[in-house]
Amino acid sequence: MPPPEATDCGKGGRRDRYAVRLLRAQERDRKWLADRIHEDPLQMLSHITRLLDRATNASLTAADLNDVAREAARLTATVSDHLQALARDLRPSVLDDFGLAPALRALAADLTLRSGVAVRFTVHGDQGRADSDIEATCYRIAQEALQNVERHAEAGQVDVRLTVSVTTVRMVVADDGVGFSPRGRHDVGAGFGLEDMEQRALALGGSVRVRSLRPSGTVLRLSLPRQITVGAIPLYGE
Repeated sequence: MPPPEATDCGKGGRRDRYAVRLLRAQERDRKWLADRIHEDPLQMLSHITRLLDRATNASLTAADLNDVAREAARLTATVSDHLQALARDLRPSVLDDFGLAPALRALAADLTLRSGVAVRFTVHGDQGRADSDIEATCYRIAQEALQNVERHAEAGQVDVRLTVSVTTVRMVVADDGVGFSPRGRHDVGAGFGLEDMEQRALALGGSVRVRSLRPSGTVLRLSLPRQITVGAIPLYGE
């Protein structure tokens, strides 16, 4: 039997690794959010500011002022739409209000509506709620996987399967697209990518496995505990 000091050190090391993974995931979330805000909303707000400055020019005719006002109103509405979409991406209300399965079903339906890709969603097992961080992580990984399908896979069909047991939440996302090279696995998508999916799952005691062979499509398998047993830093806040 190892001495108590070694056992304590091992447990402390596991807690430290867990905390580091959580902090890295949180930092990636902040970077992703900053990039999304900078891409469109900030640029449009800057344009609105320039339009308002132009409106103070005394030499503008009434027709010119009307044009400025209409353009400013259009940009303001667009900024509002972008921010609402960003809020939904960050934390959809359906996830908090109704749970993981309805949120994933809505995510699948949204991809079909937006892109025309046929997405079949099925759910098996216990329909009770999992830990909120587990549900949020599963949702974010599904969101990124489906965005990768939309951007890169050239798929016609996607299957999303959620299975919830007493102890485990499992999800499979499988598409019939072109697949990708294993050497490009860390660069897929413009979001947090496959490496970050793995880190998010590991941080909560789970795992992500991806199989992709050109041209037979891609299968992502996620496994997470239903409840977080390690008392540490929350991944998505309280």
